[in-house]
Amino acid sequence: MSAGQAPAGSQAAARVLGGSDDAPVDRQASTCPLCGGAGRHLMTMPIDAKTFRPTPYGRVHRCNRCGFDYIAPRPTPEQTASFYDIGGYYTQGHDDMPQLGPPSWLSRLRLHIAWRCDRSQEPIDVMARRLAPGATIVDIGCGDGSQLDLMAARGFRPIGVERDAQSLALRSRAAQVVEGSAEALPPQLVRGSFDAVLFRQVLEHLVDPVAALRNAAELLRPGGLLFVEVPNAHSAVSRQSGLSWVHMDVPRHLNFFSVDSLSAAVRAAGLALDEVFFNEYCRYFSDEGIVADQRIHDHLGGAQPSRRNSGARAWALLLRTMFAAPQVKYDCIGVVARKQ
Repeated sequence: MSAGQAPAGSQAAARVLGGSDDAPVDRQASTCPLCGGAGRHLMTMPIDAKTFRPTPYGRVHRCNRCGFDYIAPRPTPEQTASFYDIGGYYTQGHDDMPQLGPPSWLSRLRLHIAWRCDRSQEPIDVMARRLAPGATIVDIGCGDGSQLDLMAARGFRPIGVERDAQSLALRSRAAQVVEGSAEALPPQLVRGSFDAVLFRQVLEHLVDPVAALRNAAELLRPGGLLFVEVPNAHSAVSRQSGLSWVHMDVPRHLNFFSVDSLSAAVRAAGLALDEVFFNEYCRYFSDEGIVADQRIHDHLGGAQPSRRNSGARAWALLLRTMFAAPQVKYDCIGVVARKQ
């Protein structure tokens, strides 16, 4: 853990997400959005991870009952809309990765080894394995529509739901996109009529993730499948980077899932867990991924826990994770759940 003093208004935490359970208890309790248990303060991310401006929505709490990590106090769904007005977000077709020159041979070697060890499963491949051609799919929080295009190319019949005006402007050419959100599903979607629903990199953004999953379940016909992918707060890279972890994207990310808490969320929504899969490994071994982490760290002003990434640290992470268990190795978790 790097040395330094936390900025005014922030608190140093005893560990990163997924570490030991010895964080100081906050004087102000919070309510877990997953199970309703009492939570206590774990750490504070003092800045917006994209704009680097101070944010009041950076206090991470942990539930004493179920262990789920979440932001408290919670914004309202209406307040969260403004969090995406930052001059470009990836769901709006913006590439926020740094633009660098050609990598060195050592960087290329590190990335090649990571690629050879990568057994990631993209959600679209999991869906193609689990669904028949012609299946009807709702992509909630479809962003720029890229997943809709992939689903249409695989022979599915997708429809997108999106509330962000800048993302809606990029409407997919392959599928209809209707305005709405997981919290307020559009009336065009007929309940009980779809084969599948997709939440890709969406559930971590939502004020009430269990309510969103229940809403999605209402769209499914009996036996229909829900596909969810979220960042893995217990991954090795999240432990190594701490507050500099790219998915510590407050105030947009409000929830930080593990395999256990994501599984509990789908069960709390009345769905049966069918499968767990994992995704995203290689990006943290590229020079662009290293520099993206460094930029966040350098704006933290010494806030803890944060560790500055480097080529050497990326090599060390690679050596630790090449053959690690998937719940540690991969930076995203996916589940498939079934409506009974």
